[in-house]
Amino acid sequence: MKWQAGWLIFAGMLMLGFVVGWALWFAPPGAAVTVEPPVIAEPAEGVFPGKIAPDFRLPTLNGGTATLGEHRRHRLLLNFFASWCDACRKEMPGVQAQAEKHAAHDWVVLGVDVMEDRDTALAFRDEFELTFPILLDERGLVTRLYLVTGTPTNLFINRDGVIVERQLGYMSEADIATIIESVP
Repeated sequence: MKWQAGWLIFAGMLMLGFVVGWALWFAPPGAAVTVEPPVIAEPAEGVFPGKIAPDFRLPTLNGGTATLGEHRRHRLLLNFFASWCDACRKEMPGVQAQAEKHAAHDWVVLGVDVMEDRDTALAFRDEFELTFPILLDERGLVTRLYLVTGTPTNLFINRDGVIVERQLGYMSEADIATIIESVP
């Protein structure tokens, strides 16, 4: 049994040597094989901290459209919510208070209503007297793009478009304020 394993290893090494020799034989003369580490100038696009938030375009409650890209160079709170979500309802007064408090400090809050119609989102906005833009993700495309698995989900994005913090679930106004203060 041991001698068979030895022959198998020998045969495998022989085949590997044959493949390497074949590749070297047919390599162009003077060809050098070098491996250089990849150069990364900035973070890659993604939906988690350390990544650049992907751009998107959604309709707004006011009848226009908005993109994430138009808010580059601003710090941003991207809040995914739904009107039926108890945690969202509890969180929204704090989100609104922070939106008002930090609007003068180069902060933008964008609410993304997850898979509800315009009338439902409008009623929610009016109930909580929200003044920040509400975007309608009626088909859930941006929600899926951002891998949102529950509401509320909050993403805090810096001026370069990099996601600094991502939170799933209810956040108190104090929690929101603490993260806002830490985003450069």
